[in-house]
Amino acid sequence: MTTADQYVLVTGANSGLGLGTCCRLIDEYLASPQAENGTLTIIFTTRSARKGSETLTALEKHLARHGSSKSDRKIYFQPENVELTSLLSIRALSRKLFASDLPHLNAIVLNAGIGGWSGLNWPLTIWTCLTGIRQATTWPTFKLGLVGLVTKPQFPQDYFAGEEPVLGEVFCANTFGHYMLVHWLMPLFRASPAEFPGKIIWSTSIEACGRHYNPDDHQGLKSSGAYEHTKRLGDLLALTAAQPATAKSVNEYTTPSLLVAGRSRPEQSEPMFLDSHPGICTTTIISLFWIVHEFYRLGIYLARWCGSPWGNVTAYLGAASATWLALASVTDIQAKKDEALGATSGGPCKWGSSVDRLGNSYIRVTDVEGWGLDGTGQPFKDKWWGGSLGRKTGSTDATEEDVESFVAQGVRVWGKMEALRTDWEARIEKYEAEHQGESNGHVSES
Repeated sequence: MTTADQYVLVTGANSGLGLGTCCRLIDEYLASPQAENGTLTIIFTTRSARKGSETLTALEKHLARHGSSKSDRKIYFQPENVELTSLLSIRALSRKLFASDLPHLNAIVLNAGIGGWSGLNWPLTIWTCLTGIRQATTWPTFKLGLVGLVTKPQFPQDYFAGEEPVLGEVFCANTFGHYMLVHWLMPLFRASPAEFPGKIIWSTSIEACGRHYNPDDHQGLKSSGAYEHTKRLGDLLALTAAQPATAKSVNEYTTPSLLVAGRSRPEQSEPMFLDSHPGICTTTIISLFWIVHEFYRLGIYLARWCGSPWGNVTAYLGAASATWLALASVTDIQAKKDEALGATSGGPCKWGSSVDRLGNSYIRVTDVEGWGLDGTGQPFKDKWWGGSLGRKTGSTDATEEDVESFVAQGVRVWGKMEALRTDWEARIEKYEAEHQGESNGHVSES
C-alpha cells in the first residue's frame, strides 16, 4: 500500500453502466502512467452476494485480457452488498468500510438506480422516432412512469411507534440512498491525499430538465417522471455545491457524522462534487422485450449516424465521463474545461460521454437548463446543420437571472436534503442504541 494507490467505489455494478464503468476503469488505469507506481482497488456494490460473485467473475475475465500476472497485479476488486432503498443496509456498508483497513476513497461513482417505469407509449414512440430520431432517443417523451412508488419500511414493523415517514423508492434508490452513503463515508474521502482529493461523482442524465424537479414534491412521489426528477436533483446538488449560498448546508454534510465508528483517518483534503452523464446507451434499467430492445439499440445507432454526439449505445462507451472523472487529477479536469470553454471564472460543468459517428469516445461539456455550460451564461457554440449539436430543441442560453434561479433552487435542495438526512439519522441512531448496534441491513438474494 502506497500513497499512489487509488480506491474507487462504484455502486450498482452487477450490469449495465455500473459494470461498464468498472471495466473501463480497468482499461484506462492500466493505460495510464498512474499504474507504474501504484495500484487501483475497485470496490463495487451489488444487491446480493450472488450478483457480486457474478460481477467479480466478469471483472476478472476482463482483467485477464490484459495478461497481467499475479506478481505484477495492478488491479484489485472488492465486492460489497447494499440495498440503496434500505437506510440500515447503507449504514451497515458504511460501517463495514469505515472499520476496514481501507485508507481512503479517491472517488465514488453514484451510479446505481431504478427507472420506475411501467412501459412505453407506443404511438408516441413511433411518431417521435420517425419525425426526429436524434431528439426522440436523447430526450424521450414516451416513457410511462409509475407514480407514488415507496420503499419498504426502514425499520421492523414492531419497532416504530406510530406511522413511519414515507420514502420515495426512486428518490431513495437514485438520490437519497447515495446521499446518506457519501455522508457516512465522509472520513474516507477527507483522508484522500491533497493532490487527489476525494471525488463524489453524481451520475445523472442528459434527459433531466428544469421542469422535472418540483420543489413542492421533493421526493417525486406525485410525479410520473420520478427518474428524471431525481437526476435533476443530482445536477442541482453537484453544480451548486461550491456556491457560497450553499456553503452552510454543504459544510454540515461534509462534516463526519457522530454515528461513524471505527479506525481514525487523517483529514488531508476537502471532497469535491462532480457531475457526469452517460449519454444514451442500452441498459436493463427499463424492461423491454428483446426485439424491442434491439430496435431501441438500432434507433440509437441511427441517432448517432444522424449526428447525435450522445448515441453511445453500449454501457462501456457510456461510462467514459464517470471513469475519466474518477481517475483524472483536478488539474486535468480544469485543463479540459479550459480547452472546451476557454479560461473562464465559471463554476463546474456537467461532463457527458460522447461519441462521433464511428463510435470514437470523447468527453463533452453538456448544457444544463438554467445553468448553461459553467454557470456564466457563456453562449452554446456547437452548431450543426440540424441545429445545436447535442442540445435539446428549443433550448436557450442561460441568462444571469437563470443562473441565479438555479443556484437559489440548489440552496433549497441542499437544505431539504440536509433536513431529511438529520431526521433519518436521528431515527437510526435511536434504533441502533436500543438494539446495541444491531442492524437490519440484510440484502436480498434476488
